[in-house]
Amino acid sequence: MRRSRFTENEIIHLLAEASSGVSIAEICKTAGITERTFYRWRRSFGTLDVPAVQQMNDLKSENLRLRGLVNNLFELLRKADGGVRKDEVPSQSPTAPREPSRASRIAAEKCGGALTGRFSSVRVNP
Repeated sequence: MRRSRFTENEIIHLLAEASSGVSIAEICKTAGITERTFYRWRRSFGTLDVPAVQQMNDLKSENLRLRGLVNNLFELLRKADGGVRKDEVPSQSPTAPREPSRASRIAAEKCGGALTGRFSSVRVNP
């Protein structure tokens, strides 16, 4: 996706001008943008001010960092669970009972032995 030539603070400033009473056509003409772009910006940043945009950016970066940490933890759990990679399919016969994963065992221990989760009817008790 192409990067905008306007920063978020500049966009907020243009939107504030429109809310103060300057016509949208005049704002678009001086900024060199189309009205469609202006309305798209207004839909995205509508009620935000500069501190709110900064907070939104901070939350985006924190969310990205946390997703990375969660992915790293899943990889560590996957390696500790037997080294099965995402693209590998474990070789089990369809009639053989499935071994519950580590996460299932931990959840069962915390719930007093009860199997929980979306596919609990498929899991086999350890």
